[in-house]
Amino acid sequence: MTASASTRHDESQLRLRALAFWVGHHQATEPAPRIGPSPEQDRAARDAMRSRRIGELVLMVPELKRLACDPRAPVRATAARCFAILATAGRAPADREVWRLLLGLAKYDDDADVRSAADTALVALERHGAVAAPCRG
Repeated sequence: MTASASTRHDESQLRLRALAFWVGHHQATEPAPRIGPSPEQDRAARDAMRSRRIGELVLMVPELKRLACDPRAPVRATAARCFAILATAGRAPADREVWRLLLGLAKYDDDADVRSAADTALVALERHGAVAAPCRG
């Protein structure tokens, strides 16, 4: 090889290496550094967000009871699913009215999706239980 051919070969190798870098081939042997929070921080942030959302659902329990009686089937199904979420999180209210609503939806509702959601909520309540509301006095 002549000097100019060697130089052209080196230049083309540099270009190919640069191209490979930009299209991600460099990650085949060496993964890119993580961008964003560490997995532990990410998990903690997700847990905190979930806890906050569950807390908001707990505050909505009186409204969820009203929504369980709404004439629209998707609204009733959503209310039942919210009670299932609360039960799974261990924050479902120990309220006979909630059980009565869910039993009625599971057995007598005209919509199959509502019956299924209410049955799922009842199973979650049976499996995970309910918590008593704090006494206010």
